[in-house]
Amino acid sequence: MKASDYIVKYLEKIGVKCIFGYTGGAITHIFDSIYKNKTNFVTCYHEQAASFEASAAAKLTGELQVAVATSGPGATNLITGIADSFFDSTPVLFITGQVNTYDFKYNLKTRQRGFQETDIVSIVKPITKYCALVDKPELLVSELKKAVKIATSGRKGPVLLDIPMDIQRAEIKNPDFGYETPKVVSNVSQGKITEVISKLKNSKLPLILAGGGCSAAQVKNKLIAFAERLDVPVAVSLMGKDSFPNNHPLFAGFIGSYGNRYGNLLLAACDTLLVLGSRLDSRQTGNMLEPFSNKNIIWVDLDEDEMESSRVKNTVKIQSDVSIFLEKMNNSLSDGKISVKREKLVGLLGFLKKKYGPLTELKRENKKDWHYQMLKKVSDKLDRDDVVCVDVGQNQMLAAQVIEIRNNQRFINSGGMAPMGFALPAAIGINRVAGKRCVVICGDGGFQMNVQELNTVSRCNIPVIIIVLNNNSLGMIKQFQDLYFESRYAATDPDSGYFASDSRKIAEAYGIKSYSLNEKSRDIDETLNKVFSEHGKPVLLEINIDYTTYLAPKLRFDRPINRLSPDLDAKEEKEISGMLEKIS
Repeated sequence: MKASDYIVKYLEKIGVKCIFGYTGGAITHIFDSIYKNKTNFVTCYHEQAASFEASAAAKLTGELQVAVATSGPGATNLITGIADSFFDSTPVLFITGQVNTYDFKYNLKTRQRGFQETDIVSIVKPITKYCALVDKPELLVSELKKAVKIATSGRKGPVLLDIPMDIQRAEIKNPDFGYETPKVVSNVSQGKITEVISKLKNSKLPLILAGGGCSAAQVKNKLIAFAERLDVPVAVSLMGKDSFPNNHPLFAGFIGSYGNRYGNLLLAACDTLLVLGSRLDSRQTGNMLEPFSNKNIIWVDLDEDEMESSRVKNTVKIQSDVSIFLEKMNNSLSDGKISVKREKLVGLLGFLKKKYGPLTELKRENKKDWHYQMLKKVSDKLDRDDVVCVDVGQNQMLAAQVIEIRNNQRFINSGGMAPMGFALPAAIGINRVAGKRCVVICGDGGFQMNVQELNTVSRCNIPVIIIVLNNNSLGMIKQFQDLYFESRYAATDPDSGYFASDSRKIAEAYGIKSYSLNEKSRDIDETLNKVFSEHGKPVLLEINIDYTTYLAPKLRFDRPINRLSPDLDAKEEKEISGMLEKIS
């Protein structure tokens, strides 16, 4: 069997539903095999978009996705998406074409021998779980199987195989289509389970922090059952935004540097914190760690190295798949003998949510908040199975603060790498793999980063709602410049060299229906109804914001997580302290 045929057949056998990529000279054998096999292939118009599409689809499904590109610039264009996959723990197999082995420079001191020859393996080694140059036909079968196993085992992540053209066209004598199911890691004893349940049961003010490891549907259901049995509030990280229903009485908000105030207040005040599949990085805890020094912290994560290298030291570390951990916890509670009701704590949570919800914050600084009001209207329009794909910048944190993700909805974004231009390709990848309607939320800056992918949206008639929040600036950096650079807006607005495109005209060029709104529009609700009723086809909505946009609350560098800007007044501080003291 021809090597390229084997690769495509093997991917089909293990359940890969489609392949993302862009063709080129050094990858043509694999593309020919994709064509002959009638594999579902998604043509992208930049390799970076292909890598985002594969990574986003993996974030949604938890299953292996595949992206392919040619050598040289094709391979290097994948790098940002490879890093996104690495930092956000998504299983993606990247396959790059390479020049013939007899044109490859290996250890020669020359910079390059073959046309577009680039040592992509050396370049991506720090941001992959495994990468290899497959330069012998007899290695292909074992390397492909090894790469797939590594990508899908333990803490998932990207792998890359660089395959020269002469290897792609070689004959494989013993094609093996076997697949070894990854083993699930769980080093938690029944004794430890009993200990954790006891600590939570006896805690006065417990809190669960759910991260990206809790977003899968089967994990989410287990988490809901567990939290309800012990009546423990659940806060979420940015990557875990969709891990717990945001309309649930026990939902304790999105936490972190731009988190909901009520979530951060509880994070600082809790006496027992159960961390599930989250990293406790500085964007979550802030740089001032005093609130974390005097509490019981139980940390459950697959990655032992992540827990060992944490800045937060007083933790009980449990290396385990979160799903298995929650299953064992729920089994221990299933006899019904252990059940806790925390009326005062749940009442306090409800009070804090009402008083310090996201639409209250900018009023403290007398700043305009129409962009907050519009995102709340968008949130209310979401269908029960929609997937919200969020770009990077102010729009990302605004969406995380305001969008209310319910049971079947998902919130997909890039956390660790955080590249602008992520959301539109993400929506394409998710729709092609899972058939879901996606709602893209991006700023004018991110929209321009991968705008060429509207070609795929239009050609495939992908049902995506693209919402462009156009403030004609790079809002998050401008707010940073306000805080730390005396409002010198270098390269962030029209006065300093940054300009936004007319997204409606761009959509029109690709044959996509578009609408626009601004603060003075009289038909806001009517237009939103039209946008969200466009089922089965793409539509773009540009929301024009003619003022400098701000996000609140925001954590400054030199403050603990419960001291967000804008400041609360003395009366509010006293009221919150009194309520917390009554419980704890």
